[in-house]
Amino acid sequence: MLLLWALPLALYLLYRWSIATYDYFEKRNIPYVKPVPFFGQVWSFFTQEKHAVDVASEGYYMFPNTRISGVFILRTPAYLVHDPVLYKQMAITDFDHFTDHVSELSVEQDPLLARSLFFTRGARWRHHRTGLSPAFTGSKMRNMFSLLSKSASDAMERLVLFSRSEPISMELRDLYSRLGNDAMSSISFGVEVDSLTDRDNEFFIKGNRLAKVDGLPGLKILMSAIVPGLFKFLRIGILYQDVNDFYTEAVSTNIRYREKNALKRPDFIHLLLQVRKNELNCEQTDDEGLDSAGFSTPETHTLHKSDDPGEKLEWRDIDITAAAASFFFGGIETTTTLLCFASYELAVNPSIQARLRAEIDLAREELEDGITPTYEVLQKMKYMDMVVSETLRRWTPFGTTNRRCTKDYTFTNYDGTQITIEKGLNISIPLKAFHLDEKYFPDPLRFDPERFSDLTQINQDAYVPFGTGHRNCIGSRLALMQAKCFLFYMLSNFAIEPGPKLTIPIVLDETSAGLNAKHGFWMTLIPRNI
Repeated sequence: MLLLWALPLALYLLYRWSIATYDYFEKRNIPYVKPVPFFGQVWSFFTQEKHAVDVASEGYYMFPNTRISGVFILRTPAYLVHDPVLYKQMAITDFDHFTDHVSELSVEQDPLLARSLFFTRGARWRHHRTGLSPAFTGSKMRNMFSLLSKSASDAMERLVLFSRSEPISMELRDLYSRLGNDAMSSISFGVEVDSLTDRDNEFFIKGNRLAKVDGLPGLKILMSAIVPGLFKFLRIGILYQDVNDFYTEAVSTNIRYREKNALKRPDFIHLLLQVRKNELNCEQTDDEGLDSAGFSTPETHTLHKSDDPGEKLEWRDIDITAAAASFFFGGIETTTTLLCFASYELAVNPSIQARLRAEIDLAREELEDGITPTYEVLQKMKYMDMVVSETLRRWTPFGTTNRRCTKDYTFTNYDGTQITIEKGLNISIPLKAFHLDEKYFPDPLRFDPERFSDLTQINQDAYVPFGTGHRNCIGSRLALMQAKCFLFYMLSNFAIEPGPKLTIPIVLDETSAGLNAKHGFWMTLIPRNI
């Protein structure tokens, strides 16, 4: 008899506990998305009714007249930033209040991911960001461009031979991930591979497992933001153990070989070894005219000396491996996503493709061999930059970012009321929502590179494909350089048309942590024979 009463009572108490925090925003007169008991706002994520980015951004559309709204992640209150100006203020001027990302990973269980720049915090983040920043200057990208161009050129020659001057149907995410794997294996690890011919080479297999953002790995990445301390508490890693072991061994062996043979190569391993020796510096003179890789390049913000806690940290082999692996991830996943959606838009908008192809052909006439672009040539291609910039706006690879409030932060809302974000609470920034808001970009769902023909007309607060402030994407120049290089070679050799299996309009995969097409990017590549 006692058990009959105890179970309902226990369930009732559990229910009351689950909703005990749900009056948090009501007490503070802040609009918020009505939570579902136990789940808060993320119920739609668990039922896969919506993509995680759209779930996180619901309040943005529900409450248009506020700079911020409330959400509940399970039973924990958090905030959604609606005002891009406020986001920039938090990320730049008031960065000391929002220095960290949300996820908490253990270096024991996730030795590479937990040491990567996105997930590190505090002194370790400042040490790594300061050390790595000179590796991503324009001059360093130009030095690295020869490796990228050679990899793309070799792969395109093989693709042309494979086509035998006949149209070929291909799934472009697979193609671009293979091109990206080969390029980033060269740039990040100093290893030359051919994933078009040797389709199951170990670097491609491990790279695919490293950059996987759907299935179980994607779920883990999302859960690390929803329940930040869960994986650390349970001692569970996000990356596969064989991936950690493979890259740790590959980089350590590479480092020992280079040091023994005094080998120098213009890639990330070389730059990171310079960082370890404190020999990597910004070359301001050489960088003039190379600083921007395009309009989407975020502004660089230097950390002040007051931000440095003075703690001395060393760059061990594992730190170098983690940095190289994180660049590898970005070079494959983010750049592949950008290329896939750019190719989709070019295929369904043939007039845009024709104009970009004409610009590429004109640029080729100025090249010594008529084939191989230079870093400077890509920089001068205005329409190429317009197409890439519009792709990043219309199809933002990662539609949200986040921060943790590290000390109480007070600001003024549109109605003049004061709002204080308390230390320890998390905030989300809906980058995709900014980019698709008609207040900032009229007719936002239309793919229109002409938006970027007059850059003075672009709301630069609302256009943030790589984030902004001190924790913006450090690899943006590399991503832009790689995407433009691949598009240059692709359109030099092929016209892109919708394949018979392509879904138009594209249907997004709601289960992926990143941005992907549910039914693939099936295109027909038509050899140009020129």
